Amino acid sequence: MYWEFMVPAAGIIMLLLAVTAVISLSRQKNLAPGIRFLCLLGILGFPVLGPAVWFFHRFRGRRARPLDASGSAGIASSRTANRR
Repeated sequence: MYWEFMVPAAGIIMLLLAVTAVISLSRQKNLAPGIRFLCLLGILGFPVLGPAVWFFHRFRGRRARPLDASGSAGIASSRTANRR
């Protein structure tokens, strides 16, 4: 049927996803070099699952609650404030 077009298209999509994940990983400044290397191995070793897990982890981290002025999460700081 259209396999001669679908297979190369899927390969190109996987390649673009992996390249985008590697670029995103290289821009992360808060990761230790060892963790960054393991993430790179995961992205390159698992061409579909690796980038998907990386992007899920990255966007999940962005949605975390922002830190308050004391540097801890809002719930944790409110619990310690209630203890005083």
